[in-house]
Amino acid sequence: MKNKSKAFVVTMVVGGVLLGGCSGTSYTGFKALEREATEADTLPEDINLHEITLEKVLLVAEANGNKYYLGQGKQGRPSCLIVEAANPSFWHSGCSDSIQGEMLRISGPEQKTAVLVSDGYDTKELESSGLTKIHPNILVVTN
Repeated sequence: MKNKSKAFVVTMVVGGVLLGGCSGTSYTGFKALEREATEADTLPEDINLHEITLEKVLLVAEANGNKYYLGQGKQGRPSCLIVEAANPSFWHSGCSDSIQGEMLRISGPEQKTAVLVSDGYDTKELESSGLTKIHPNILVVTN
């Protein structure tokens, strides 16, 4: 009986440590942000993030003449989607503290929607509503 109690306690402690590693605040939701930044990942100076400080920003997709950047602050928050359009008047961005699922939906001056989702999110419903997946984390209106 005594060995079963010890085994139970050890199992609970080890399980807690393992789960804590999976559910801690270091989860970013984006495998795309695991690579090192290059010169191509530099945001144009004119993009205004309204006092939000990001630790990492990477260019992850290009579609419809736009460049799409993912950015994150400390410990994965906030997560930001930044859209650089050919016309600087149409540049726009949005940030969210969400870490899973559909995290953010933004529209720019041209009224084109972009949706940010976490890794592994099932986007079938979003795609059936007319959005096109241009990156595992980004869906956009293409027409």
